[in-house]
Amino acid sequence: MIRPAHVSDLTRLADIERSAAQRFRGTPMDWAADGEPLPLDVLVAAQAAGLLWVALRDGQPCGFALAKPMDGDLYLVEMSVALPAQGQGLGRALMQAVLAHARTAGYGAVVLTTDRELPWNAPFYQRLGFVELTPPYSAGLRARLQTEADAGFDAARRCAMACSLQA
Repeated sequence: MIRPAHVSDLTRLADIERSAAQRFRGTPMDWAADGEPLPLDVLVAAQAAGLLWVALRDGQPCGFALAKPMDGDLYLVEMSVALPAQGQGLGRALMQAVLAHARTAGYGAVVLTTDRELPWNAPFYQRLGFVELTPPYSAGLRARLQTEADAGFDAARRCAMACSLQA
């Protein structure tokens, strides 16, 4: 089940993010498994804005998706599913919730940045209807990709993707 996040969910999300990041072990993004989770204030703001969803398994949060407006589109900031809950369709369901919200709210597209090679990154989003964008990117996407490169992401592996919501 996917639902909007409740305030009571927020303290659980860091553990979900840390668990999900373990999937990067043994990949070119191994270092990301040791990264810091999203700050609580970011989660609080997203929850208050209605831009944070959780996936539940046995009544407990086991995944989440967080989005924010960017250049007229809705940008997927983070999507994480705890490692034991991966492969059960929760990521797909979370993404469908984000897309549904974006359609209802009148956004033109959902956009994101991701690794173009890892199978649970760009190939996953392609199966959901996302296409890789080519430069020139919007100002927000350019800034996001630069921030990621500055944080240690391999710029050659990063891509921006979009799922158009235009009829």
